[in-house]
Amino acid sequence: MNRKLKILTKGLDKKKARLRRVRIAVIAVLSLFIVLVAASFGVGEYLLQFALKRQDDFSTNLDPSAGNAETEDDRIVASNRESFREATNAWLEEVESESVAIESQEGLSLKGTLYHAQAESHNYAILIHGYRSVSSSNNDLAYVYCDKMNFNCLLPDMRACGESEGEYIGMGYLDSKDILGWIDLIDERDPSANILITGVSMGGATTMMTSGLELPASVKCFVEDCGYTSVWDIFEHELDFLFGLPPFPFLYTANALSSLQAGYGFKEANSLEALSRSTLPMLFIHGDKDTFVPFEMLDTLYAAKTEGRKEKLVVKGAGHAESYLRDPVTYFTTVYEFIDESFDIVLSE
Repeated sequence: MNRKLKILTKGLDKKKARLRRVRIAVIAVLSLFIVLVAASFGVGEYLLQFALKRQDDFSTNLDPSAGNAETEDDRIVASNRESFREATNAWLEEVESESVAIESQEGLSLKGTLYHAQAESHNYAILIHGYRSVSSSNNDLAYVYCDKMNFNCLLPDMRACGESEGEYIGMGYLDSKDILGWIDLIDERDPSANILITGVSMGGATTMMTSGLELPASVKCFVEDCGYTSVWDIFEHELDFLFGLPPFPFLYTANALSSLQAGYGFKEANSLEALSRSTLPMLFIHGDKDTFVPFEMLDTLYAAKTEGRKEKLVVKGAGHAESYLRDPVTYFTTVYEFIDESFDIVLSE
């Protein structure tokens, strides 16, 4: 009897030992899961703040091509940049300008500058700047559109940039809704206005996302320069370049946090989806040496627009946002010939 009891007791002890090992394993797995989830949300929150939180002193290099050895293309860009700087500064001293402002749907005060064409004109160009930039970064382009093509040029500071209010950058998605407000401002001031919308980088994405919205008849044409397919795509690209991290789980948690804090998700901010609804003419421009917004995105974007007139310009040797600097003659000749079908343009010398 005692022997049987010992055997039974021994069996119970083994069972208890197995249960203890199982509990320890479960606790270890749960602890590891909690740590990973916490780390994922911690990294996701950091990425969200790094990428979208307003930082007026932001200076981190986001272009993988920057820092390469100087090439002939670099020297051409640098020379043309200096030429534009001189011409643009001279123009800025003479052009009539005024500060303008609108209020976003959320009540943010958004600021901009309106440059007036020298001759009377009902043509307007809204020039949209890039990521973490300011409206004045488009002054060279405004000089050409205003001084050479006689467009009135509106250069807004996007939300969370420059003089405009905002806590989080809109990455084109929220900005496209803000552009509707700038269109309304032009239409109220000039009921005969004909409007071109054009942007570079994030401004190019804003241009494409705006093209998919319901627009007034005053909007005639779009020119996008090196915009991205979606915020998810460009952040996935930069996550690998800057941090060497995979999209899962970090980009997924950053995306969820963005929906809660910034008011939109990365996949929601999608140029391709907007282009599928776009019907007005659009010119697509991209430099074939662009590594920040990968050059391969150009063909994907171009194919996504299935209605309306469209053309694309590939600028050889141009890095990110450098196309007009690498080959200004081809750039502006192509732009003029494309938009001339939608506007009555009088060129100046």
